[in-house]
Amino acid sequence: MRHILILICLFFVVMPRAYAEHILIAADRWCPFNCEVGAELPGFMVEVAQRVFSDHGHDVEYIEMNWSRAIQETRKGNINAIMGGFKSDAPHFIYPQEELAVLANSFFVRKDSDWTYEGVESLKYVQLGAILGYDYGDELRSYIQESGAERVTMLNGNYHLLSQGIKLLDRHRIDAMIETDPVFWYTANQLGVADQFKFAGTVVQREKAYIAFSPALKSSTVYADLLSDGIKKLRASGELSTILAKYGLKDWK
Repeated sequence: MRHILILICLFFVVMPRAYAEHILIAADRWCPFNCEVGAELPGFMVEVAQRVFSDHGHDVEYIEMNWSRAIQETRKGNINAIMGGFKSDAPHFIYPQEELAVLANSFFVRKDSDWTYEGVESLKYVQLGAILGYDYGDELRSYIQESGAERVTMLNGNYHLLSQGIKLLDRHRIDAMIETDPVFWYTANQLGVADQFKFAGTVVQREKAYIAFSPALKSSTVYADLLSDGIKKLRASGELSTILAKYGLKDWK
C-alpha cells in the first residue's frame, strides 16, 4: 500500500513537467516591445509572454528573425507565434482577445525639414523609408505598394531594419521614416542620434498589436486563451504596469 501511495505522489509531482511545452516566438527587433535576445531587458512583450506561460509550466523562447520570414514560418507551424503583429500583418492567425499595445504609425524627419504628414497626397513630396513586410494600415497600404523606388525606399534584410532606416534618414538618403512612436525614439536613442530628428505627423488610424499564434497548430487556441487570461491577471495585480515602467511605457487601457 505504501508503495502505491509513493507512486501516486510521484505521478502528481512529475505530471506538470510532462505537460510543459516549449513555445517558440519570432519577430524582428522592435524595441521596446521585443529587443535583443538574451538582453537584461529583452522587451516588454517578451517579459509578459514569459511571465504568463511560466505560470503554466511552459518555456518561452524568443528568437530574432526577418519579419516576413517569421510570418511565413509561423503560418507553416514551424514557429508557434509572432510577436508584435497587427491583424493586418497576418489576418488568418489566431489572435488572443487581449492585445499588448495600441499603436499608430507616425512619421519622422530631420530637424531641418519643414515637411509634415497631411494625408497620403503629402507623401509625394518626400522619399519615404518603410520596412518590407510591414503592413502600415489601410490609409498607406496602396500608396506604398504602388509607389516605385523613386518614392519609397523599402528596407529589406535580416536584422535591425529600423536602425538602417534611421541612418539613411540621418544621411539624407531618405526624407521621412515611418514607424510607431515608441519604437522609433527607442532605437534613435540607442543609436545616439535622437536629437537629430523630430515628429512629423501621424496616421489617424490606431491598431492593436498582439502576440499572434500559428493557424497550423492545434495548440494555438489554447495558448491564445492562456495569454489573454494572463494579461488580465497581470493588469489586475499591477504587475503589468511594473513591467511596462521598465521600458518607459504606460498601460494603454
